[in-house]
Amino acid sequence: MRKVFAAVDRVGSVLEKFVSCVCVILMSILVFINVIARFVFNHSLAFSDEISTYLFVLMSFMGTAIAARRGAHLGLSIVTDKVSPRARAVIGTLMYIISAFFCLLIIIFGVQMVVSQYQLGQESAAMQWPEWIYGSFVPIGAAFAMLAFITGAFDQAKQLSHEEEEGN
Repeated sequence: MRKVFAAVDRVGSVLEKFVSCVCVILMSILVFINVIARFVFNHSLAFSDEISTYLFVLMSFMGTAIAARRGAHLGLSIVTDKVSPRARAVIGTLMYIISAFFCLLIIIFGVQMVVSQYQLGQESAAMQWPEWIYGSFVPIGAAFAMLAFITGAFDQAKQLSHEEEEGN
């Protein structure tokens, strides 16, 4: 089971980085083209802003997952700086579990949103594409972030068990 989880985690990590890079590249190209269009034609390309916005949403979730894997997420260390290493590991594990639960809620409500968009036949403003395509970025991105937080919780729990073994 550990090998399967480790393999899924590695694939997730690679996918997060790949999707983030693709999002940044596409957003850069779209924004550059839009600037040129404004300069040359005196008009903005509406689809450029629309796609860039949705890519930014996806990239934000991927960035959340990458930061969680690196332990680089934002947090206040005012409490954890003053506690023992064991308490720090317990707090860290709890923080990862709460974050994973929050991502699960985003997945649940995100799927409900996508289903609603599909059923209502909502379309994007500029390109008239089905809105559920873009909406699916929310639960998909949250799933990657949840996987990263679960991995972080396991890592923190391992650290906690190693500290207990050393203490005995």
